Amino acid sequence: MLWFLIALAGSLCYSSTNHIDKYLISKYLKGGEVGSLIIFSSIFSVFALPVVLFVRPEVFSVTLFQGIALALTGVMTVLAVLLYFYALHEDDASNVVPFYQTVPIFAFVLGYFVLGETITPVQAVASLIIIVGAAVLSLEFGKGTARFKKKVVFLMLSASVLYAVSSIVFKLVALEEGFWLSIFWSLVGKVILGGFFLTAIPPYREQFFTVLKENRVGVLALNSVNEILAICADALVSFATLLAPVALVLLAESFQPVFVLLIGVLLTIFLPHISKESLSKKALIQKSLAVGIIMLGTYLLTV
Repeated sequence: MLWFLIALAGSLCYSSTNHIDKYLISKYLKGGEVGSLIIFSSIFSVFALPVVLFVRPEVFSVTLFQGIALALTGVMTVLAVLLYFYALHEDDASNVVPFYQTVPIFAFVLGYFVLGETITPVQAVASLIIIVGAAVLSLEFGKGTARFKKKVVFLMLSASVLYAVSSIVFKLVALEEGFWLSIFWSLVGKVILGGFFLTAIPPYREQFFTVLKENRVGVLALNSVNEILAICADALVSFATLLAPVALVLLAESFQPVFVLLIGVLLTIFLPHISKESLSKKALIQKSLAVGIIMLGTYLLTV
């Protein structure tokens, strides 16, 4: 159960970053211009590199192949976050985040074929229940009609595939080389892609410098807190994957939508100037039903 508690702590950190992300996108990044946010998110990892290097000076002992593979996990994570940012521009955090529960579908397949991992029938049923809970939020109900949020679904499913592949590759190398060494090279990959975005994609570069110029203090402060939480969450979840099958760790993160929903409700009631989500009766029923289904799946997962 230690892996479950570690993954749960990671989910709480992720939930906090979800609302900070939404606030940054809504307040500072008009029109879905998320280039500045993804550059800051990826390049910020450079500050964690000296810390890891101090803890484990032998990080350069990896082979070229292992270093590239681990760096690619960081690259895939950044690309997944970029897709998530675009989805977050389209919808509330409490509607977007549950789609991460589709990650285990891809992790099951990859874990079976690549890592030789297995899962019990009960765990398989629990996984399906959690996925159904996430699917409830894929619909937007209007006046007697239901609209399928195809753009949000496409963005988040693509992000989920990238996260699943990244998790499998990370575990494949980390089991042999160790956690800290693997984290170091994954962070290197994030920094490299962030540097690429900054130097090779003009619209992202312009957005980055414009946001810094107009809202320097607010953006830097919030982004710094956000990235520290994200790095802690990444480290916790990555460590948990070394203690249990990747698919189970990712499913244990199903508490994240619960945390996101609760934080969203509290912010809307007490701090509406920071975050204001739909709290209509219909919206609350839909979100609560989805969260309840996800919680049931999580319970079956841990018994």
